[in-house]
Amino acid sequence: MLKPCLEAVANQSGIDKALVEDIVIGNVLNPGSAATNARMAMFMAGYPDTTCVTGINRLCSSGLQAVATVANAIRAGQIGVGIGGGFESMSNAVMSDQINPNLLGEGVFECEAASNCLMPMGITSENVAAQFGVTRTQQDQLAVESHQKATAANAAGRLQAEITVYETIMKDKDGNETKVMVDKDEGVRPTTTLAGLAKLKPAF
Repeated sequence: MLKPCLEAVANQSGIDKALVEDIVIGNVLNPGSAATNARMAMFMAGYPDTTCVTGINRLCSSGLQAVATVANAIRAGQIGVGIGGGFESMSNAVMSDQINPNLLGEGVFECEAASNCLMPMGITSENVAAQFGVTRTQQDQLAVESHQKATAANAAGRLQAEITVYETIMKDKDGNETKVMVDKDEGVRPTTTLAGLAKLKPAF
């Protein structure tokens, strides 16, 4: 999925790929912080071996950190041209396997702050909501408004303009493969309502 995006960056900007000195890619769940996968995608997209690749993992802010890193490198004069972005395939990763507690030293569990790093993000979000008094209704209302804004942006063509269309292969639960065209954001739900969300069971 990264290959067509890197191709589109060069094609739409008109920049010579040989001028790109560094590609910084944020990723959370792939091995090696995505550096190897990004390197593969870079070559497949036609960038030369003189272009460097960096992988960054800053959890949910990984893609944003990648863009900031490139911007700062340009501002500091370290590079003249760079690309920053992120990619993730949640369906191809097992979040619970990222850290094996059995391989950690006892010191981790003797330090409360360190052991808390093993806490799932969902439990962390519940703790934050409790600490700052964010209610379920407030969260649902924000979700409804988010879908409304996305629906409006979609209708105006603003979302579609940011999507790089490409063909890929989907596998169903039985392993059957089907070629599909990725050409839209399927996460936008125009019919989302506060009453509808209120019926959903909490995830944690």
